[in-house]
Amino acid sequence: MKFLTPAQQTTYNKVAGWMEELFDQYPWEKLDEPGFGLFLGSAWVEVRIYPWGEDFDDTIINTRSRVVTGASLEPGLLNFLLRQNAEMRFGAFSTDANGDILFEHTIVGSTCDPEELEASVVAVLEAADEYDDRIVERWGGERALDRPI
Repeated sequence: MKFLTPAQQTTYNKVAGWMEELFDQYPWEKLDEPGFGLFLGSAWVEVRIYPWGEDFDDTIINTRSRVVTGASLEPGLLNFLLRQNAEMRFGAFSTDANGDILFEHTIVGSTCDPEELEASVVAVLEAADEYDDRIVERWGGERALDRPI
């Protein structure tokens, strides 16, 4: 695995040490780039560690799920996602350049502790697993579990 900065490697090692303890009830794996992937129900979530800061002397831990691909991004769906964002404690919905619906939350790597990491990851896992079904049922598209590997 290639790290871009010493801070990225330090944060990755810290998070790697917490994964087994915090997420033993979820199927998870190490990714090729600095991060981890987890499944919950029909949702796939990636926890990635990126360099951050003025001199890249810190990191961010970004937890993201591609909740639904191929949904019709009509005004009703976009309004629904914005209204749900107002209700969320951690994380928010967005769309990417391909029209995929994402849910993500980001925390600072250097100050992260196990409880903060767990809260961030579980929030994204649970939101993605709950909302993928709701979105697909009403606006179409595919959940992570339905997409070809």
